[in-house]
Amino acid sequence: MTKTEIAQFVGDKLQKTDGASLTMMKSFVDRRYEMIWNSALWREALGTSTYTVAIDTENVTLDATVDFPVSARWDDKEIVPMDYGAVFQIDPTLFNDSGAVVNFIVLPKTAAGQCQIRLLRKPSESKSLLVLGKLKITALNDSDSPKINGIDNVLVSMVEGDMLEHTRQYNKAQIKFNEAMNQLNIAKDLEKHQSASITRIIPEVRDHWNTDSFI
Repeated sequence: MTKTEIAQFVGDKLQKTDGASLTMMKSFVDRRYEMIWNSALWREALGTSTYTVAIDTENVTLDATVDFPVSARWDDKEIVPMDYGAVFQIDPTLFNDSGAVVNFIVLPKTAAGQCQIRLLRKPSESKSLLVLGKLKITALNDSDSPKINGIDNVLVSMVEGDMLEHTRQYNKAQIKFNEAMNQLNIAKDLEKHQSASITRIIPEVRDHWNTDSFI
């Protein structure tokens, strides 16, 4: 369903099909779509971008389409995010060392709203950095359909709840919000269990570790 079709469907149910009501419902679609987009790592919301990183580069600014990084690959090896506290506890020398990049820290966004990451360690060779990121949401035009699979019914229930709440029918609105949450759980189940996916636990083993490190 497109944004217009969702608004029209709800308007027909509630007998609110005047122009002002439809415009309001479209604004509800926008807000609820953004909420759903931010609620999970939907596969439709993920994307990759590639950066050529020079020697001794410490911070990398990501593409403007990236909302936040999820994981990355330094040349042929996956690197994962860490927080500052964990680095201090595990190996604070990573802040100043040069060599093969092993992890990264997510930094605050720039003034322009772009994501930044700090590489741990500073690279001793110029290589390619591939970043898997959660993408920023693209606003829906009236004739656009949501990119996330299986959320049409979620949006319908949420927008109907918003309209009922707008008219102070709070009990009825809560019923629709509960219905929407059930529909959202179904959409997440579709994402995790009914689509092609696999979950694996992959331990990190540093190059300088040996069998004695696990005793």
